[in-house]
Amino acid sequence: MKKTILITAALLIIICLRLDAKPDEGVSFDFFYNSLRPYGEWVHLDNNLDVWRPNGINSHWRPYTLGRWNWTDNGWYWDSDEPFGWATYHYGRWYNDDNYGWIWVPDYEWAPSWVEWRYDDDYIGWAPLPPYASFNNNFGIRFSIDWHSRYNYWNFVSYNRFSDHRMNNFLLDERRVERIFGRTKYRTNYYSDRDRIVNGGIDRSFIERKAGYRIAQRDISRVDNFKDFERSRSNRGDRIIDYRPSDREIENSRTAGRIDIKRGESRSSLNRDKIEVFRDRQRDNNAGVERTTPSRRDEVRANTERVQTRREDLRQPNTSTNRDSRSRETLRQNNNQRNSGQNYNRPDRSSERKVQTERSVQPRQEARAQNNSRPSQPQRVERPQQRTERAIRPSSGSERKAEKENNKSDERRR
Repeated sequence: MKKTILITAALLIIICLRLDAKPDEGVSFDFFYNSLRPYGEWVHLDNNLDVWRPNGINSHWRPYTLGRWNWTDNGWYWDSDEPFGWATYHYGRWYNDDNYGWIWVPDYEWAPSWVEWRYDDDYIGWAPLPPYASFNNNFGIRFSIDWHSRYNYWNFVSYNRFSDHRMNNFLLDERRVERIFGRTKYRTNYYSDRDRIVNGGIDRSFIERKAGYRIAQRDISRVDNFKDFERSRSNRGDRIIDYRPSDREIENSRTAGRIDIKRGESRSSLNRDKIEVFRDRQRDNNAGVERTTPSRRDEVRANTERVQTRREDLRQPNTSTNRDSRSRETLRQNNNQRNSGQNYNRPDRSSERKVQTERSVQPRQEARAQNNSRPSQPQRVERPQQRTERAIRPSSGSERKAEKENNKSDERRR
C-alpha cells in the first residue's frame, strides 16, 4: 500500500514538472538585434523597453498579412513571406502604439503563431496577441489586463480564401471589418502537447466545411542556418521551412559588436508594468556588448557624479581645512591599521604644536605685512622736554646782608 502511494506521488510530481516545463529558449536578444536591424529600427521607449518596428511599410500594414496559414502538428502555422517573419511571428508580441505604430516586443518562447481568433458563418479573422498575453501550460493564453483589441487590429477573409497563397489580396477593408466585427465570436485555443505549443485556433474541420475543400496537413522542415533558410525561401514551393538559430549562431551574435538603439522621442502608450513577456530578460544575454543607449540607472549614476563634482568644486581647501583633513586622514589610517592588526602609529603631537604655532604667528605676520603695505606718512618729530626747574643764579651783596640779619634774629630767639 505504501509503495503504491509513493509511486502515485512520484508520478504526480513528474506530471506537474512536465506541465510547468517550457520549450528551450535558446535565442537571445543580441541575435534578434543583429538579425532584424537590416529590416527595421530598434527604439528605446520611455518605459525602459527596447522594441523593433519594420521599415518600408504603409499606413494600412498590419502583422500577419503577407503569408499564408498552414495546418501542422503544431496547429495553425503562419508561413510568412516577409524576411523578418521567422522571428516576429513565432517569437514575441505585436502592439499598435498610439505614437509609434506597430512595434514588436521580443520574447524567447517559440510558437507556430501568436494570434487571437474571431469567426462567424461567413468570415474568419485573426489579430496579433499583445504583450499583455502570456502562455501557460495549464490555462493556455492569459491576459494581465482586461484586453479587447480594436477592430483595426484584425485581418478578416472569407473561408474559401483562408489558405490561399495570395491571401492578402482578399482581406476585407477596415469599413467592412468594422461592420461585421460586432457579430463575430472570439476564441483562443492554445495548449501544450509534449513540450510543444499548439495553436488550435478555429477547428480545422469547421473551416473545411465553410470553405468547401479539404485542408491538408503539412510537415515543418527545420533549419538552423540562416543562409540555408534564405536559399530555401526562393524555391520552397508548398514546403514549410522553419528557421531556428543554432547555438553557434547565437554565440556569435553575442560578440558581434556594439548595440546602437535609438531613443524614442514620444511617450509610449504601452503599459510596461503589465507586460507579461520579456520580463527581466532584456539584457540577460547582453554581457560584454557595448550599448550606446543610456538606461535609467546610467542616467542616475551620471547625475550623482555631477553632483559630487560640483560639491568638490565648492569646497576650496584652505589652511585650516588642510590641517583638519590631515588629522582626519591620520585617524582614519590608524583605525584601519588597528582593525587590520597592523602596527598602530600614534599621531605626532609635535607636528600639531608646530601647526598651532604657525597659526598663531601667521596673524602677526599678516598684520606686519599689511602695515608695510600702507603708504608712508610724515613722521612726528618729538621735541625735547623743557625743564621747569628754576635756575640757580648767583646772589648779590644786599641779599647776602639780609640773609645774615635773618640768621642773627633766629639765634636770638633761641
